[in-house]
Amino acid sequence: MLDTLPAQEMNLMLYGKLQLVRLRSAITVARFLKGVPVRAVWCEMRQDDNTWSRPRLILATETELSAQAVVEIYAERWGIEPLFHNLKRWWGVTNLWQQSKGALELWMQIRSTAYALTQLLALKLWESFPLMEIAPWRKGAMITAGLFGQWMRIQFIGLPVRHASPCAHSDNPKSGNFVMPFPTQDQRLQC
Repeated sequence: MLDTLPAQEMNLMLYGKLQLVRLRSAITVARFLKGVPVRAVWCEMRQDDNTWSRPRLILATETELSAQAVVEIYAERWGIEPLFHNLKRWWGVTNLWQQSKGALELWMQIRSTAYALTQLLALKLWESFPLMEIAPWRKGAMITAGLFGQWMRIQFIGLPVRHASPCAHSDNPKSGNFVMPFPTQDQRLQC
């Protein structure tokens, strides 16, 4: 039945590059949406071996949109997918164990700030970054937050952060002032 629908072939900028796509579209009703009319778009992409990929079905409840617009809007979510990946894999959202909303918000603020700082530092420090020590195979490559994070891991591995103690001269043990034990013995703690 899909082959009976008229097909349009066009070049679209999808997922950061120009792609040849073949689109078929129809206005249908979706049973799982209780009979709401939808624009159904079947999208195939030309692969490297010059064959078409299997058709992917994309549904849009805005039936006035063209098939091309539906595919372009759907492709824009590609920029969101890396964020979800980072949230789950690198930010530890899948393993959150905090018991209160406040603790969760604080955790996410700390992680977001750390992520933003690595992004900014990767942009700012690219000229003095020791790329050849971290990833010599990427000679001349752009410094990414991931490379910067790798460098940070190398720098701080074995640093006795767990042995830090609240500042002895503070009256408030929750003041947030910490003193590292034996700072003169670790060159990384020298200012």
